[in-house]
Amino acid sequence: MTSDNNPWLSYHEGELAVQRRAGVRHGPGTMYHPAMPAGVRQFLAQQQLAILASVDRDGSLWASLRSGAPGFITAVDEQTLRIGGYSHPEDLVMENPAAHDQLGLLVIDLETRSRLRVNGTAIVESDGAIVLKTKQVYGNCQKYIQARMIVGERKAVAAGARSSERLDARQQSWITAADTFFIATAHRRGGADASHRGGQPSFVRVETASRLVFPDYRGNGMFNTLGNLESNPRTGLLFPDFAAGAVLQLSGRAAVLWDDPRLAEFPGAERLVVFDIEKVVELSEATHLRFQFAGYSPALPR
Repeated sequence: MTSDNNPWLSYHEGELAVQRRAGVRHGPGTMYHPAMPAGVRQFLAQQQLAILASVDRDGSLWASLRSGAPGFITAVDEQTLRIGGYSHPEDLVMENPAAHDQLGLLVIDLETRSRLRVNGTAIVESDGAIVLKTKQVYGNCQKYIQARMIVGERKAVAAGARSSERLDARQQSWITAADTFFIATAHRRGGADASHRGGQPSFVRVETASRLVFPDYRGNGMFNTLGNLESNPRTGLLFPDFAAGAVLQLSGRAAVLWDDPRLAEFPGAERLVVFDIEKVVELSEATHLRFQFAGYSPALPR
């Protein structure tokens, strides 16, 4: 793979800068591929849960949840996905691609702790389906994913979105209790990207109603998320309430803290990330799926 003909297939300058600072060295090739081989297409067809990273008209990042029965993600060809299924009707992912066509997709099987990232450009069709043209396809390791099984569906009516600029007390407790969240970042060259973060409950610290701090554990060494933050601080976070089927979406700006004295307070962390909240959106009934907790990741720091 070379970057001369397709810059999506190599690390961008933000990723390279973070890799150098972390003391990680990769060869000239990466794990990125422009198309989906048969095994990837088969994996996608079996999944029921996806996280989408999109950019709104103001350049803010949002992470969104979409779900459905197996087959709601369909490979039209090697470089085209059609993503049907269900999102909350007021989720911004329904309108953001009209303003910025870059879209990041994380497809995750929580039960088997398997995940795949597909990034590219997208449009939203009249029936709400999203058509994604792939530019970057790659797998991720299973680290830090808390196992959950899909045990059924619910059919409640979604209430309207609740929006604010700060977290209320209940939302702060929601975040403190979370063992999983998802993060949306973007780079001007490589597009939007969605990733997963997991830990023991309280691994995300609510410092104030508008500031969070969370650890960055040892991962695959690619530093896609931190590399994007090196170039663009705009960030979106998604905290799912798996029991209620609701999500908390936060949009703001993040920065990597390399030598912060609080690092010692987060066992296993190699760095910290501070996130300043600019917008809060709470969506009830963001998924019809019902989940049952099945165990913490054995990779979690103790």
